[in-house]
Amino acid sequence: MNGIDISSYQAELNAGIVPSDFVFIKATEGTKYINPTWKEQAGQVTQANKLLGFYHFASIGNPIAEADFFISVVKDYIGKAVLVLDFEAGAINAWGNVGARQFLNRVKEKTGINPMIYMSAEVTRQFNWSTISTSNALWVAQYASMSPTGYQSAPWADGKGYGAWSSAAIHQYSSSGSLANWDGHLDLNLAYINSTQWKTLAGGGSASNSTPTNETKKNIENEDNEMFFIQTFDTKRIYQINAGMYSLISNSGMWANYYKAFPNTPVIPLYQSELEKMYRKNV
Repeated sequence: MNGIDISSYQAELNAGIVPSDFVFIKATEGTKYINPTWKEQAGQVTQANKLLGFYHFASIGNPIAEADFFISVVKDYIGKAVLVLDFEAGAINAWGNVGARQFLNRVKEKTGINPMIYMSAEVTRQFNWSTISTSNALWVAQYASMSPTGYQSAPWADGKGYGAWSSAAIHQYSSSGSLANWDGHLDLNLAYINSTQWKTLAGGGSASNSTPTNETKKNIENEDNEMFFIQTFDTKRIYQINAGMYSLISNSGMWANYYKAFPNTPVIPLYQSELEKMYRKNV
């Protein structure tokens, strides 16, 4: 999926008509700033039936206070939009990974949802993120250049990895994007998750995006009689569960064939760690 992220710099942008599958909107910064255009643009996104997300730009204040402020502003969208901590600039030195974890944990405590975290590829390798990498999906920023570009299906990455994350859920690859219905530059993003996984990250009516939903539990309980697939957020692996047996679908061509052969079979988004917990073994 292709998408953009916007702030008050794009105050005149109509998020409903600029081509995108999803839109992230800056909602808050610190403990006082609220983006004056966030509500209007959120309405444009939802009216256009696009996927929605909100991010909080971390300042240098108390992480828990900033989390509380963020939640107080976007509270009406809890469970409907993906929540994100934008971890960059001064917060890198002021908070470090400890402060970022405090923010993320506070959001989880108050909403039941694990937010995503946004950072540069360099910052993924600057700190040890192992305590959150299995619960909080990564939105990574890494650019090949500052040249104008449209959407890309395979953006450049330096190949050095993302620290504790085996892969990113979303890659922001340009701040010089050029799209129809907007004359200025845009941040462009490629999501490696589908719309179902997005909704699960947003909450999807479940207690937590890293906890099996009731539907998942039902399928697991009836696995002797039913077939389904589990598609992992973090490792980007797909497993076929059939009659109590499971196997890895190892490449995209194989997955395409399976999905064509069994189009009505449920595809359940999950974290690898939760899959391992359910089966009590490494898969």
